[in-house]
Amino acid sequence: MTETRTATETHRAGGEEYTLRWFKPGDEDDFVAIFNEVWSAEKTTDWFDWRYRDTPYVDEVPMLVADHEGAVVATCPFVPFRVHAGEVTRLAFLSTDVMTLSDHRRRGLFEQMTRMAVDRYAARPASERPALLFNHANRYSRPGFERLGWEYSEPQVRYNRLQRAGSYLVDRLGGSGGTRGAREAAVRLGGAVATAVTRGALALADRRASFDTARFAVERRSDVPAAVLAACYDACRPDAVNVVYDEPFYEWRFSEPGNAPEATYLVREGDRVVAGLIVHRGRDERNDTQTVTISHVTPAAGGPDRTAAVAAAVERVLADSRDADLVRTANPLVPPAVRRAYGFLPDDRLPMSKLTESSGLVLGRRPLVEGEWTLNDRLVRGADPYLWTLA
Repeated sequence: MTETRTATETHRAGGEEYTLRWFKPGDEDDFVAIFNEVWSAEKTTDWFDWRYRDTPYVDEVPMLVADHEGAVVATCPFVPFRVHAGEVTRLAFLSTDVMTLSDHRRRGLFEQMTRMAVDRYAARPASERPALLFNHANRYSRPGFERLGWEYSEPQVRYNRLQRAGSYLVDRLGGSGGTRGAREAAVRLGGAVATAVTRGALALADRRASFDTARFAVERRSDVPAAVLAACYDACRPDAVNVVYDEPFYEWRFSEPGNAPEATYLVREGDRVVAGLIVHRGRDERNDTQTVTISHVTPAAGGPDRTAAVAAAVERVLADSRDADLVRTANPLVPPAVRRAYGFLPDDRLPMSKLTESSGLVLGRRPLVEGEWTLNDRLVRGADPYLWTLA
């Protein structure tokens, strides 16, 4: 999908004049500089190209920018995905990386750019315009999106299997009272005890897990086999509005520079691949911990057989991740029964609410055309679980 982008608007606020316009080649350097400043990151133009130029579903960079005296000072980009609703396929745009440099905030740039985007895309024929916009907002961005018609539902809940509780106990309970040496020794001792107790509890939970996993074979791979995973998704698609996990999705989504998956786990029953998991590994330098994250699961639907297949993959992931301090997943990737059986606890209640940090994200969505809350007779609100899988 391509179209000529010529529309611009002049916006005056705070005694300054801004030109609001669509992205053009050369803006990527300013974008990356703003991103790195706002998020204390170290992204590159290669990362920008992956995120915005190399997406498989549109031939444009769907982004508005605010230009002030020849430099970009605010951005309003979208990342395109495809969604299924029965046999109907349409675009869905993730609003992300909305940024404004500190000297230009509270001047209405974000809201006006978003209105321009909505107006542009809503004017397209129904078959060509995105079916919905969605985002994963924090407490700072949510109010602005709500003023623009976004509806918000549940917050993100991450589920944590804490394998070395001591790492987090020492971090959280730095301690007070007594001499410094005595405090540190007490905290370390408490951490060691907590880790031992946690490991015992997890070992007991693992032994009690009662899924029929013996019928599956699990293969660990270092690549992301796009065609295999896409076929697995296509064999059992949800009936609700859901994100399309096709081959282009896998080839693009998991090729982020500097964030390659650690492994893909394929679950076979006989000669069929019936489930796939993708995991990432990261290190938190603040408390020197290793986190393994189950970041993707396919298929996105299915009954008891899917649950058992995912359980087989999780068992293998845990066996390969004994050195990790934390194994994490987010709702709703792993079935609840599997999370419970293998000791994954939610971060929105004790004890994880004290030991780990929540993401602080809430899911929001809105149709392009006001009031158009169905797609092929399926509720757009029914897409919530599948929009969370992209967070």
